[in-house]
Amino acid sequence: MIHVIIPAYNEERRISQTLSLIKQKFPDVEILVIFEGTDNTPEIVRKFGGIVYENKTRLGKGGSIKIGLELVKGERALIIDADLPTTEIERVISENADLVIGFRDLSSMPPKRRFLHYGYMLLVKLFFPSLRKFNDIQSGIKFINVSKAKEILDELIMNDYVFDTNLVYAFVRKGYSVKEIPISYNHREEDSKISKNLIKMIIFMFLSLVKLRIYYSPFKRIIYTKTFLKVQNWLINKLR
Repeated sequence: MIHVIIPAYNEERRISQTLSLIKQKFPDVEILVIFEGTDNTPEIVRKFGGIVYENKTRLGKGGSIKIGLELVKGERALIIDADLPTTEIERVISENADLVIGFRDLSSMPPKRRFLHYGYMLLVKLFFPSLRKFNDIQSGIKFINVSKAKEILDELIMNDYVFDTNLVYAFVRKGYSVKEIPISYNHREEDSKISKNLIKMIIFMFLSLVKLRIYYSPFKRIIYTKTFLKVQNWLINKLR
């Protein structure tokens, strides 16, 4: 049986196509959707036989995935975005690494988004040299060893878009195997939450990377001080 985790924030416009494809490819599948928001996503998921866990508060993509990893029953799980980043799911789940990342062909992505992606990856490689061999850490499709993921859950402090970097770095630090597999990519610009708030996202992701770098440094305690937490919460409210 294939086990699938999908974080979803108001995805009623996009998630049906994703669920339909998954069910066609894998009739014997357990789909777990971690939902945040106010739209009809839960009803759509249940029509496809999926399980819905509704967050009481907004945790973000990373927070939702962490809940999914705690709840999923399988030894390995497919983590996929609600907007179906690729149809080549089989290529990703056929690999045996502890963490498999779908390395996207970004040619369908608008120039401004490609600029953001490459700029972000440059910062990641500067902040975390052990990740220099990777090209697409932020990919929306990953196949993960659940038991290995549970061993490093306490290290996964990022709940936003930098969660993926946090996850990959934690796996690399532990010496777990991580592999990228080239896949096709279906970019849907009209519904992109990132593109609608591009400047805010650039600032938000940079500051989140700084926080993650501090966490993995001798100055780790700083991010737990009252002043840091107060500033962090203020920034989150401003940038979301």
